[in-house]
Amino acid sequence: MPLGERVRFGADVAGADLDLTRVSAFEQLVGHRVELLPVSWRYGDDVPEAADLLLAASGGQTLVVAWDLSAARFADWASGDLDRYLELVGAALRSQPGPVYLRPWPEMNGDWQTYQPTPDGERPRGGTYAEFRAAWRHVVERVDAASAGRARWVFSPSAATRPGTTPVGRIWPGDDVVDVLGIDAFNWGESVGSGRWRSFARIVDGQYRRLTALDATAPVWITAVGSKEPRTDDGAPVDAGHSKADWVRDLLADRALPRIEGLIWAQRRAERDWRIDSSPGSLRAFRRGIG
Repeated sequence: MPLGERVRFGADVAGADLDLTRVSAFEQLVGHRVELLPVSWRYGDDVPEAADLLLAASGGQTLVVAWDLSAARFADWASGDLDRYLELVGAALRSQPGPVYLRPWPEMNGDWQTYQPTPDGERPRGGTYAEFRAAWRHVVERVDAASAGRARWVFSPSAATRPGTTPVGRIWPGDDVVDVLGIDAFNWGESVGSGRWRSFARIVDGQYRRLTALDATAPVWITAVGSKEPRTDDGAPVDAGHSKADWVRDLLADRALPRIEGLIWAQRRAERDWRIDSSPGSLRAFRRGIG
């Protein structure tokens, strides 16, 4: 079955955490329901962002949380020094009607992260590979104990596997503490340092195979995805040789990555114009390909 016909679909719509009508407007735009609602939490915010929990419950969406735990190093989380915070998060999740998906340390393999696990643990908010694994397991244990089973755990590196990124096999915490394998995957287009135009399949294939080799049964979610609009100079130059509509069409028609069960579109202008409606052709391709 094509990817577009089987996935749980989500969208990171700018401002949705403040106004759920923006999600409704996006649903009207693309002609498809948004089931997965991504938000961001970090230590020091309201615990654990009660407004997000209420928002998701009111709209019937499933919350997917990019959980930034960079306030402390891995060893601090594993030591129990921050258990009170973890227990408060778990207690808040307990009141939810369904599961909340948590992505601790999103894109942790990236060399752009202050919390990237490295052999020597030199990142300011990170630590060694072993310290990351211990921190992950401790966070899961404490939140699960307080949440009555409401938390689901998403191990979500970036698709990037260039020199300098962390091999996911070195930091894999174990299939008993991971429920979903996540991948963030973006087509940056032509610019210095980010590589040439690449199809979705080419971007995710390597990391997909590494992750599915680590866990034989967990579903794969594309926890963030988007493509440059080649018709405009949006940080990478105009590229008349490529089409975002074709890129979207190929993504939704993909059959080679059968364990992908979730897809969250980055509906934002950020480093690039990731939005699905960055051009009429891109929007048409999406509407036709999503089941």
